[in-house]
Amino acid sequence: MLKKKNDYVCDILKNNYIKNIFSCPICKEKLNLVNKSLICTNLHCFDISKKGCINLLSTSKKRVENVYDNILFKNRVEFIKEGFYKELHSLISDKINLTKHCNVILDMGSGDGTHDNEIYKLLNNRNVNIIGVDISKKGVEISSDYVSDNFIPIVADLNYLPFVDNSIDVILNILSPANEAEMNRVLKKDGIILKVTPKKEYLQELRLALGIKEYENENQIEENIKRKYEIINKTEIIVRKELSTKTLSNLLEMTPLTKNYKKDILIDSISIALNIYELKVRDKNESI
Repeated sequence: MLKKKNDYVCDILKNNYIKNIFSCPICKEKLNLVNKSLICTNLHCFDISKKGCINLLSTSKKRVENVYDNILFKNRVEFIKEGFYKELHSLISDKINLTKHCNVILDMGSGDGTHDNEIYKLLNNRNVNIIGVDISKKGVEISSDYVSDNFIPIVADLNYLPFVDNSIDVILNILSPANEAEMNRVLKKDGIILKVTPKKEYLQELRLALGIKEYENENQIEENIKRKYEIINKTEIIVRKELSTKTLSNLLEMTPLTKNYKKDILIDSISIALNIYELKVRDKNESI
């Protein structure tokens, strides 16, 4: 009989590396697996859905969907699967493969989960567990397509992560805002952060066609990172890739950049230009 997605998630939650790391978003007490729910000592209960998703967003926290709808996420899935970020996936997987004792990876801002799935395919350790966290319920539900022995999709606020202190080996933060204090709190003392930020050339052909200014100054972004973290390594990816009619359509529908613009844009290539930082927290006792 075909295994159900919530059964996959239940099995992961019994894993020694996973079962003690979740905390209640309401009272901060530890969450424990009971049947197909996570329950804390104060009896706050969070069910695992049939799709394998867990909603750990406190009811007091506002859900923010904005322009991040099903159309956007589904087009993003197709665009990523066409290999436009394959260099990024290869680079990140190489760094994780060199990391000792990597059992739990947290993706902060995982969206549709496709980056996580592509990265996992390249990992040497097939027993590593990836937890994808995003505030968008729609994105997390789409990411449930990747639920298997090693992936858990979570709806949660990145400003109030539902994890105990010092519980995560590697944090991924790919082109997404993140709460640095929370990032530092949940990361293990010897853990690493892999943070991906856009270079000024990122999607420059599309931005030029739309008349949108380039991204924030790279030097300013890096200075902000340097103030808070030790940069172990920095790698740049700058590639220009051809667009087909289909992938151009995916691109136009997958980014909030085009939300208020007409879609009759004709470009034949797109630049994927990224900075990838491997970071360590300077002082785990120092709050940001």
